[in-house]
Amino acid sequence: MAGFLYVTRLLGTVYLIVLLGISKIAVGGQAVGQPTFIDETNIVRSLVIDGNESFSEQQIRALMQTDVWSTYDESVLKSDLAAITRFYRENGYRFARVDEAQLSVKKFADGVYLGIEIDEGRVGNIIVTGNIQTKEDVVRRELLFMPGDIYTEADREESEQILRRKTYIGAAKVDAQWDELSKSVTIRATIRELLSFPFGGDLNLNNQKRYWLLQFRDPNMFGSGQGTLWRYERISEVGEKTRSLVRGRYNNPRLFNSHWNFDGEYIQKREGDSLVVLLERPQYTLKSRWSASVRFSESVNPIYWYENAKKTDTFEQNLQGTFANVRRYFGDRQQQNYIGLWTASRRSKYVLLEKSSGSTAMLENRDIKRIGFTLGRQRIAYHKTRFLRRMGQEENFLIGSQYALSLGYASPVYASDRAESYAELALASGWMNGSKLFNLTTLAFSTNFTSRIERSVLQTQTAWFYTDVFDTGDIYTLEAGFRENGLFDFHQTFVMQFKTEMQFGWSGRSQVLLGAFDGLRGYAYRQFSGEKMMLLSLESRTIFGGTVFRKIDEGLAAVATSVARPFSDRRVHLGVILSGVVFADIGYIWNGTRTFNLLRPKRSVGFGLRGSLSQFSGTGILRVEFAFPLDPPFTLSLKPRIFYGQERTF
Repeated sequence: MAGFLYVTRLLGTVYLIVLLGISKIAVGGQAVGQPTFIDETNIVRSLVIDGNESFSEQQIRALMQTDVWSTYDESVLKSDLAAITRFYRENGYRFARVDEAQLSVKKFADGVYLGIEIDEGRVGNIIVTGNIQTKEDVVRRELLFMPGDIYTEADREESEQILRRKTYIGAAKVDAQWDELSKSVTIRATIRELLSFPFGGDLNLNNQKRYWLLQFRDPNMFGSGQGTLWRYERISEVGEKTRSLVRGRYNNPRLFNSHWNFDGEYIQKREGDSLVVLLERPQYTLKSRWSASVRFSESVNPIYWYENAKKTDTFEQNLQGTFANVRRYFGDRQQQNYIGLWTASRRSKYVLLEKSSGSTAMLENRDIKRIGFTLGRQRIAYHKTRFLRRMGQEENFLIGSQYALSLGYASPVYASDRAESYAELALASGWMNGSKLFNLTTLAFSTNFTSRIERSVLQTQTAWFYTDVFDTGDIYTLEAGFRENGLFDFHQTFVMQFKTEMQFGWSGRSQVLLGAFDGLRGYAYRQFSGEKMMLLSLESRTIFGGTVFRKIDEGLAAVATSVARPFSDRRVHLGVILSGVVFADIGYIWNGTRTFNLLRPKRSVGFGLRGSLSQFSGTGILRVEFAFPLDPPFTLSLKPRIFYGQERTF
C-alpha cells in the first residue's frame, strides 16, 4: 500500500510540472531549453541566378544577404537586387539591371524558390553618322561591339580611340542610349572625315631640303579604309646631289577582313631600289591577348659623314633586314604584363664613294642575326585633347606607362658574323594634372657586349605642355569650327622639350648631329657633329581664333567650294588654323666627358608663324620661322636665318 501511494505521489508531481509548462506557453512565456518552432514555408530552398555572363555566380552571391536556407524577406531581396545593379554599373556596365518584372518568387509548403534574371545590357542597333566617303561597314568593324554583345563603357571609350587613330578621321564620338522599346542599347557612332588631295604637288617647301613632287595619295581608297600612295619626287638636300625617287605604297589595315595589317612600299632611287613589306597583327584592342609581326626590308641608301660642319665622306649603304616577333599578354585593361619572342637579321655593307683625308669615319660591314625575348609591363590610359601635337584634330594623349626589357644573343651557329649579346631597356610614361599640365617622357637604352660592353646608345626625351593658360577652352573643333567669342580669341600653350642622344663606343662607326634638322633652329642643316648631344627647346604657342579668323576660314571655304564645284557637290571646308610662336633653343654637342663645356652652349631665339588645314588629311604643319643664332660660328646679328618647311607634328 505504501508503494502504491509513493508511485501515485510521483506521477502527480510530474503531471503538475507539465501543467505549469503548458500554462507558461499559453501566456507567452517560454520554458528554458524549449526548442523554437520555425516556419518552413518562409525558408529559401532554391536561388537560381541567370544572365550573368561577365561575372561568376559566386561573385553575385557574395553581394547578397539572401541565400539558400536564409529566411525570405522581400525588403532584403530588393536591397540585394539594388546591390547587384550598383556593382555592375561601378564596373562599367552602364545599362545593366535586374528587372523585378522578371523576378521569380514561388512559395510552396516546403519553402520559397527564387529566380533572378540579370540583364547586363546588350547592344541592339548600331547607327553610323557623319560618314560621307567612308563605308558604314568600315566604321562598324572598328567598334569593339556588335549587335548582341554586352555593352561596357570601356569598350565605348576604346572604340573612340581606335577611330581617332585612323588617318582619314579627324574626330570621333561614340554614344550609347537605352531603348526601352527593344530593351537593348542603341549605339551611335559619329565621325568627322578628313578630306584629302588625291592629286597634288609640292614645290620647294623646305629651304633645308629642296624638292618637288607629283603624287596621287588616298588614305581612304573608295571609302574602304585602305591607303595608297604613288609619288615622283626629286630631292636636293643642302650640299648634296639631287636624287630622284619613284615611290609606291599600299596599306590594308584589315587584310581579308581580319585584324592583320599589310603595308608594302617600293622606292626606286638613283642609288638602287628599296622594298619594305610589313605583315602585322597588332594588339588592336587592350582585350586582345596576342600580337605578331613580320617585317622585310631591303634598301640602298647614301650615308654622309660630317666633321666640323663639313661633309667629309660619302658611303653607299646596302641594307637587308628581317624582323619577326610574337607577344602574349596577361592581365586586364588597366594593367598588363607581356612576354615576347623575337628574331632579327641585319646585313649592312658600305661602299666608300668619297673620302676626306681628315675623316675619322670607319663604318664596318656587319651580318648580325639575333634571337631573343622581351618582358614588358604596361598601364594604358589615354586622354582626348587638341593642339598638343596636331592642329585641330583630336588626339589620344598617353597618361599611362610602358616598360620593356629585351635580351638577345647573336651566334655564328645561326650564321651571325660573331657572337655577341644585346640588351635594350625602353620606358614611356605620360600623365596630366587637371586639364592644364601634360607630360610625356620616353627613354631607350641599348647596348651590345661580348666580354665587355662595346657599343651603347642612350636616348631620352621629355615634353611638358602647359596649355590654355587663359582658360579659353575649346577655341576650335572640327565639328563646329571656331567658336564665337568676340573679334579675337586665343588659345595659349607653353611647351618645354628636352632630348638627348649619347653614343658610347661608336667612335668612327656612327655620329650624332645637331642643327636645324634636329631642332636647333638658326644654325645650318647639320651644323655640328659629335658623339653626344643635348637640346632644350622652349616655345610659347598662340592659336588665333575669334570672329576675324572664323570669317577668314569661311571665306576660303567658299572659294574652295566654288573651285571644286565641277567635281563635287560637297562643301569644301578647309579648317584653316594659324598659330604664332616665340621660341628659344639651347643645345650642347661633344665627343667625350672631357670635351663637354657647360659654358659653351649653342643658343638661338626667334619667332614664327604656323598654319594647317585641319579638315584635310596629310597636310601637316606649314612653318615659317625666323631664328637668330647667338653663338659661334655665327656672330651676333639682327639678320635672322629663315626656315620654312612642312612638319608632321605641332
